[in-house]
Amino acid sequence: MKKSFFFLFLACVYLLTTCCPAALASVGTFEDTRFQGEYTTENLQAILEEYDLNDGWFWVTRADVTQDYRGHENVPGWTETTKRILGSAFRPSVGWYGCRWNLDKVYAPIPNSDGWGECFGFAQFIGYLLSGDRNPHGHWPVFSSVYEAKGLKPGDIIRICYETAEGTRQHSAVVYEVLDDQVIFIQVCGANYNKLSIRHGFYGAGLNTTNLSKISKSPGLRIYRSPDNLDGVYPRGYQP
Repeated sequence: MKKSFFFLFLACVYLLTTCCPAALASVGTFEDTRFQGEYTTENLQAILEEYDLNDGWFWVTRADVTQDYRGHENVPGWTETTKRILGSAFRPSVGWYGCRWNLDKVYAPIPNSDGWGECFGFAQFIGYLLSGDRNPHGHWPVFSSVYEAKGLKPGDIIRICYETAEGTRQHSAVVYEVLDDQVIFIQVCGANYNKLSIRHGFYGAGLNTTNLSKISKSPGLRIYRSPDNLDGVYPRGYQP
């Protein structure tokens, strides 16, 4: 029995290394500490420039493109045919991989049949670069309202859970800049073929707006803020 499991393990390793060698080699190796601890629009802009995260570019790439978390102006193989089969376009059987940043790993060698929400993964990636925490959605303090958070700040992750005819959906975006009652975001739009939306309004949960009042009234709103960016403002029940 032990020999059977051993040979099964070797077979899995063989398949991973032959089918997706770039992905396997990269697992757990990504690290970048240059942007940590500075929650400013200027630092976020430096991240965008360093990683080619340009408005309208793609966050998802094919499996045979090296995953470096950069934006891609032209995604190889992204055709009208692929757009028509959006429901399966990101699954391994079609050959799509994507710059995924999982819940508690750098990213998986091979995503599951449904992949990961790219808006979520992108927010995780930016949150890691700012704080060094690979799972900000899971570890950062969470505010339940804009009022409790005493406003929004650059680097905050906004996540809104909402209902559609197809079921429960969620969207994450990172606050880029706050200008009085206007909030500018950086995010990935899954409904728009996982294109980057850079310096626009919150795009999800039935919203497409920069208006702070509209965003603050959204049911299911959660605000994730790094522990070293709280500045004495704590969520209810939080122990610093």
